[in-house]
Amino acid sequence: MPGEFTKRLMDVLLILKKAIAFALPTLLIIGAGLAVAEVLVETGLISKISRIGRPLSRFARLPDGCGFAIITAMVSFLAANAMLQNMRENKILTDRETFLASLLTGSVAPVKEIFTYHLPVILPALGLYAGTIYMGTLWLGSLALLLFVVVASRILLRNRPEQKSVDLNFDVPPLSSSSRWFALKRFLKRLGRIGGTFFVVTVIVFLLMEIGIMAKIESYLEPLSKLFRIPAAALPAVAAYIASPIVGITMMGSIMRQQVITEHQAIIALLFGSIFMLPVLYLRFYFPQWISIFGLRLGIMRGLTSAVLTIGVRMTVLALFMSFY
Repeated sequence: MPGEFTKRLMDVLLILKKAIAFALPTLLIIGAGLAVAEVLVETGLISKISRIGRPLSRFARLPDGCGFAIITAMVSFLAANAMLQNMRENKILTDRETFLASLLTGSVAPVKEIFTYHLPVILPALGLYAGTIYMGTLWLGSLALLLFVVVASRILLRNRPEQKSVDLNFDVPPLSSSSRWFALKRFLKRLGRIGGTFFVVTVIVFLLMEIGIMAKIESYLEPLSKLFRIPAAALPAVAAYIASPIVGITMMGSIMRQQVITEHQAIIALLFGSIFMLPVLYLRFYFPQWISIFGLRLGIMRGLTSAVLTIGVRMTVLALFMSFY
């Protein structure tokens, strides 16, 4: 029927509008990272700037070129991964080194969140005790990534030859016209491939949310929450946390200040919610990024490794709190 067709068309257009609004800022960051990486590779500046992050990259037995990506991750995780992929495609990094370097950038990326998320959101909303415990859990996840990279690099990169000294000559050769044109074409080709993949995956995820997958997941919360002895009053905040951690944390803090639940219960409820929130977050945001940047195989491996380690840390801390509750 014409009316039904029009309604479905409007729904599809609305999903596309949401996907564009969500994907555009991310793609701008990815594009900026790719552009900076091209300039660094073509001019040789990467060998100079990477000295700042070189100690950490060498500690993980990674090439010196990863140093700048590590520092960049403290400002933009997306740009850092785009730079690593650029070095991978330029044969500066192998697949294994790219995989480990991306995990390493993930372990330092939360540094920025201290000022953008932890201090301005978590502490005021949850208070000193609950906020500190929650932030400490987030940092334990980053520490788990770092330890994994250190151990894995000792195994996967044990036969890697010793690094040659990096040329630190400060005479940077200017880009020729042919080099600029080649770098521009390479940049546009990679941005087109990454942008197309990211947008398609984003549309699929938004479509799944539109047909009610999220609502079905939340409907299973109530029986599971009884197993963890989470008060019914905290369930709306837990459900909101799965959809948006900032909204959920704010709601949880409000319930806690009204003395409906204790700080201990609030921590357990948030950790319980994070077990469900993290898979949603990874599927909605991180997997599309990593697959679009690194390709299907490496992107999925990168995402699964990070997800397993992060969720494992949350479940361990949750089990510890449950044992004292």
